[in-house]
Amino acid sequence: MKAKLVSSINKSELDRYLEEQVENNSLDFDILSWWKGNKGKYPILAKAARDILVIPVSTVASESAFSARGRFLSPHRRRLHPDKLEALMCTQNWIWAPIRGGIPEEEPLASI
Repeated sequence: MKAKLVSSINKSELDRYLEEQVENNSLDFDILSWWKGNKGKYPILAKAARDILVIPVSTVASESAFSARGRFLSPHRRRLHPDKLEALMCTQNWIWAPIRGGIPEEEPLASI
């Protein structure tokens, strides 16, 4: 028993998670609720899962997103570093999405 306890202490949180039994694959499975219920067992993974899983799925078609680049790039903006340009385009999308009805209101992150 002692050897089993010591070996489980030495395993990483990720290793312990990967050794878990696979959950029943059903349509009503709520992955955010699962992570909320297991955050005591896997605190680091639960926090990472929450941060990743709450990112809204984009409703903008990729073709539309690429065509926006041409409208967004003025001669002045072409001098921007690609990272800055991407940040500006994302920010503009996030600001206008509620007005266009693109991002539905979600429950506050603190409750997840």
